[in-house]
Amino acid sequence: MSTIALQLSPEARSAYFADYREVARRELEWCLGERPLELRQVGPLEFFILEAGEGELGHMLRLSFVQGAYAVEGERLLPLDVAPEFRLHEDFVFGSKFRGKTNERLTQMLINVGLAAIGRQGGEGVKLLDPMCGRATTLLWAMRYGMTARGIEPDGKALADIHRHLKKWTKLHRQKHKLGEGHIHGGKKKGAGMFLDFSADESSMRVVIGDARETGTIYKKERFDLLVSDLPYGVQHFSSEGTRNPLAVIADSVTAWRDRLKVNGVAVLAFNRNNPKREALLAEFENAGFEVLAFQVPHRMSESIVRDVIVLKKQ
Repeated sequence: MSTIALQLSPEARSAYFADYREVARRELEWCLGERPLELRQVGPLEFFILEAGEGELGHMLRLSFVQGAYAVEGERLLPLDVAPEFRLHEDFVFGSKFRGKTNERLTQMLINVGLAAIGRQGGEGVKLLDPMCGRATTLLWAMRYGMTARGIEPDGKALADIHRHLKKWTKLHRQKHKLGEGHIHGGKKKGAGMFLDFSADESSMRVVIGDARETGTIYKKERFDLLVSDLPYGVQHFSSEGTRNPLAVIADSVTAWRDRLKVNGVAVLAFNRNNPKREALLAEFENAGFEVLAFQVPHRMSESIVRDVIVLKKQ
């Protein structure tokens, strides 16, 4: 064991706001086990001081809040020449900009929590589904982890936005890749069922235009280790039922989501605990046969949004 310092990134504040230290602590303890932590401040910089076992450092560097690692020698912190191991350039995730984008560090945290829940550190061989994928932030992160990623998004404009980002990114970084589009039902008109496929560096993703409630039809031949999504917060947008509460859509989707997961597969979902309430959301998944795992990280985003995370295991 050696004593190291993990520097808390300023990006953690933009992701988790005033509660960023506690969210960081919970992510670390969920992914690496509980251990004594000292919070040390040096000027404007903040560090978690802790003991790390041999081989743990690489995993620690992939935690969503970590900016760098240091060896601790008394009061001195010596920067370590190490970096997290990911596929593809970081611009693959961070270069895409659009209104309403899920925070990239939040998405990374959701994936880390999911991997820990299925007993994995790396993403190789893992299949991930985001049934409400928006402009594919979760899927892009999954590819950086080396996963096979699949998504569903009802907004027909999403494919053009994702395509534009991928073309710009691959050209800028001269990345070898394959990019294609089509329709899951053959030569149908544009709209529901249209898809975009992208692969690079031995990882891949597909986004299909469709409804989360139709997950079982859209991906009926596939099974997933992880289901990761940032659910609608019920503030800016109405659901298809004309309400700001997304619970009705989730209730109609949960059985299909469960059936697409492998046995002992895990769902990790971010949501606004003001709408729906955590207890009501958990009840829908428990009634569908999910086990609720003991993880939560409530943090206030605004007056109307207190974001939280639930972790659910298929029994």
